Amino acid sequence: MPSLQAEFGWSRATVTIPFTVAGLVFAFGMAPAGRIQDLKGPRPLVIASAVLSIVGYGLSAMAQNLPWLVISYGIIMGAAMATGYSAAVAGGLKWFPDMKGSATGILVGGFGAAAAVFGPIAHFAVAEFGWRNAFLILGVVFSSIIGLCSFILVNPPQGWRPAGWDPAKAQGIRKHSPEYTGYEFPFKTMLQTRQFWLMWTQYILILCGGFSIIVHLRPLALDLGFSAAAATGLVAIISLSNLGGRFVLSPLSDVIGRLKSFTIVGSLMTTATVAASIASIYGIPNLLYFSAIVGGTAFGGYLALSPAFTADMWGMKSVGANYGAMFTGWGLASFIGPFLAGLMYDAAASYNYVFFVFAALCVPAVLIALLFVKAAHLKARAMELGLDKCEA
Repeated sequence: MPSLQAEFGWSRATVTIPFTVAGLVFAFGMAPAGRIQDLKGPRPLVIASAVLSIVGYGLSAMAQNLPWLVISYGIIMGAAMATGYSAAVAGGLKWFPDMKGSATGILVGGFGAAAAVFGPIAHFAVAEFGWRNAFLILGVVFSSIIGLCSFILVNPPQGWRPAGWDPAKAQGIRKHSPEYTGYEFPFKTMLQTRQFWLMWTQYILILCGGFSIIVHLRPLALDLGFSAAAATGLVAIISLSNLGGRFVLSPLSDVIGRLKSFTIVGSLMTTATVAASIASIYGIPNLLYFSAIVGGTAFGGYLALSPAFTADMWGMKSVGANYGAMFTGWGLASFIGPFLAGLMYDAAASYNYVFFVFAALCVPAVLIALLFVKAAHLKARAMELGLDKCEA
């Protein structure tokens, strides 16, 4: 934030520290938050998110130094995001066992849409009232909205099914995906399956490419002669494509299956990162628009696919904690991708071959989905362990 740089004299790298910490706390807080969701339902988490939001923004508005902001925004607001996100995503999945992909596409799409809606509002508030007052305003608004949601969000009754839905007879998008095992894997048991670690690795590999595009495509655009306004417009294209990918690719997985959809996403990310390197090597600035659209779509699609896939493979009963464990891949990728791209750029003083590295990382990620993750193997393991069958 330029306002923080201006007031405290911090470098751009220093300003990003609280936001980086918030992302890591968000990612690694998802599993414990999800466990609470599985046991107690979403309401305690939503209330906690509302309280943490007003406290985090309020303390951030009074920040006098970097450690203060790391605690108030990085840790407290990161926890607010983890509790709120887990309550919504895991709770939504449990209400829509017949259309998991469509449900998570809308839910995760809403999370992405919030940035598009409230981003301009936040910028306006900072410009008109200063960043401290803007934090206070946002804290009151967000905590009020989240608090109201605590009266609405509940888990469905045990064994609940949508009216008229019989999974044995369902057709089209309402039938279970090919990845549905039909068994409930507790959190610790899921961590003992190789399928989890393969998909967790895929999560990191693909999203490293996505984060490299999100963070470094704008600097590359400036290097290729974009104006500051045009480069910022490129970021907006990534954001809109990210949102579109969530709404399109996740519902598509209800039709063609999750693993085929992951293959599409990995192929799209490979294409986007290759295009970015070609644009840099041959000086083709307009190719960056293609990279922004395709990379943003793949990034958003992957985030929306993952919760539904987790529920299909390891069951609905512990989906909050199980998806939370999977989501730690997002946190690691958010750090590794931009940092690795920055290191390679600093070493070569060029983006020419930076994105080729991320394209190469996407290749094994695609192969994981194509060749190595099989629902039948996981189902056989569940039968060996005598795990409970899913109720829906």
